[in-house]
Amino acid sequence: MNLNLLFFMAALTKMMFNSKHLLTMFICLELITLSVIVSSWQIMWSQTMWFMAVTVIHSVFGMLLLLLTMRQLGSDKSTILV
Repeated sequence: MNLNLLFFMAALTKMMFNSKHLLTMFICLELITLSVIVSSWQIMWSQTMWFMAVTVIHSVFGMLLLLLTMRQLGSDKSTILV
């Protein structure tokens, strides 16, 4: 089985059947983005590198903002995160 297809199917299954938490949705979207990066790696190498750099920077800032928001609202005390 292809690695990018495995990432895509895992993320899609997780989004369809376990989408109770916002953090789960963000992790699934990251897996879908990773599958796009893996599938386009051998075709367009330079564009994929730029896409990967922008995605990593966006993900880091987005996750930090999400964690800060969860901490400020007090909803980070749940035992079921993912």
